[in-house]
Amino acid sequence: MIFRYTLNLINKIDMEDVMKIAFPVTEDNGLDSLVNEHFGVAKHFMIVDLDTRGIEVVDNQKLEENASCKTGVFEKGTAVDAVVTHCIGDGSLRGLNTANIRVYAAKKDTIAENLDLLEKDELKLFHIFDLCQGKKNKKEGGCGHHH
Repeated sequence: MIFRYTLNLINKIDMEDVMKIAFPVTEDNGLDSLVNEHFGVAKHFMIVDLDTRGIEVVDNQKLEENASCKTGVFEKGTAVDAVVTHCIGDGSLRGLNTANIRVYAAKKDTIAENLDLLEKDELKLFHIFDLCQGKKNKKEGGCGHHH
């Protein structure tokens, strides 16, 4: 009983802490931007502050010339509480979860539509079984995803 109460309290606190949401995008069209089909290859991330509706666009660090499998998608110091995406690979999901960033599965095309669903608590968290499969596997000399 104490465990269940503690778990419910943690979930409630976590939802209150979700303030900045990142969406993978190719083009900046404000809240009408289309959510990129795959998290890891998006050119940019649009970060939306739920309180102010302020928008910040940051580049995907994995697409930089010197990027490696260990490179994070966000620059150090970029404050993000959650990500909403259509597709994500295992490495990215694990990295974000390790950083205590929640990853939600997008249901609609635009940021505005998905924000509306998120605020209504209608987006589900990505599960390990929801992952996208990369084009290169480790046996082929890849790292299990595409760069």
